[in-house]
Amino acid sequence: MAFLNQYQIHAATSVSNMRWVFTGGEDGYIKKWDFYATVNNKQPLTLGQRHSHVDSVAKGGVMASYWEHNDVNESGVDVLSPVYSMDVQSEAMWLVSGMKSGSIALWTVRHDEGRRITLLSKHKKPVSVLRISPDEYGVVSGAWDRAVLYWDLNTGKLARAFAGHMSQISSIEFQPWSTQVQAQDVDTEPVDKRASPVLLTTSIDGQCLLWDMRAPKALPQSFHLPKKTPPWATSACWSCDGRRIYVGRRNNTVDEYELGMGSQPSRTLKLPMNSGPVTALAMMGNNRSLVCASTDNVRMWDLASVERRSSVPFQIIPGHHGGTISTILVDETSRYMLTTSGNRGWDGSSNNVFLGYEVTPI
Repeated sequence: MAFLNQYQIHAATSVSNMRWVFTGGEDGYIKKWDFYATVNNKQPLTLGQRHSHVDSVAKGGVMASYWEHNDVNESGVDVLSPVYSMDVQSEAMWLVSGMKSGSIALWTVRHDEGRRITLLSKHKKPVSVLRISPDEYGVVSGAWDRAVLYWDLNTGKLARAFAGHMSQISSIEFQPWSTQVQAQDVDTEPVDKRASPVLLTTSIDGQCLLWDMRAPKALPQSFHLPKKTPPWATSACWSCDGRRIYVGRRNNTVDEYELGMGSQPSRTLKLPMNSGPVTALAMMGNNRSLVCASTDNVRMWDLASVERRSSVPFQIIPGHHGGTISTILVDETSRYMLTTSGNRGWDGSSNNVFLGYEVTPI
């Protein structure tokens, strides 16, 4: 599947079942895509449109609607702003987006689509990351001003600031709920599955911090850079069981950290020397396949076979080549995957490609 787009896509998000997909980028518009109609081939690509993609790409993305990503300047006039980050409520009731000025916009989606409800203003520079909390009562934002903030969406006010990063914030991820931990705690008091008290944040200088949302005054846990590794990180993700963390580096590597095993990486996945920086990561639902995007290609690593020297531990996913990947989205069943191209306002070129994949078990 190819979603035709003429500009860099800095951010992409979807509802829990991937019924609706939202993208935003350099052009200053939020676009809503009908993923179900796309999968059912409601809008096939023409021969001319297919020419710039690999042979297997035949379905065209179906755009349902779009609206202007307007910010308010110092004179109180609406102006278009690039979309640097976004996240959407699980049932597409509302959406949050990050602007170049540092404001965070809250938009209606289900009813009166595209109406800006309010602006949350505290950041001084572009908002590079937004993550809605698992209970959907708050949102965590990270920006180029090195600040990580937690907003209470019931009041629209700042509830907590996470101080510790020394550079622009590149990724924010809540720890996923572990079914293994749930099985171990069946005899204890009930736990809210939507609650995720552990927060992972990374910055462009390679710093990786772990925060306990329940302890406002506690210092974060820091994961150290390996020796001879340049200070750089634009993407990080959790394993599905919430016990391991993967951080992409500039020197063609991905570091794996295990919780409770110290601050040094337990192992490092090494890509080919000419692959380029790792800009996006995502874990598949089997907790063993790690999708890793670098400048040359998108790869899917088999983490169980990394130590076997007799076989190649990854397979190349065709479609992207020579562009910076900004986002990798995997649906909750790991049947579909989406990848977008954009440099998120940092270094790197973009081929403006937005592709969808159907994942078939082997």
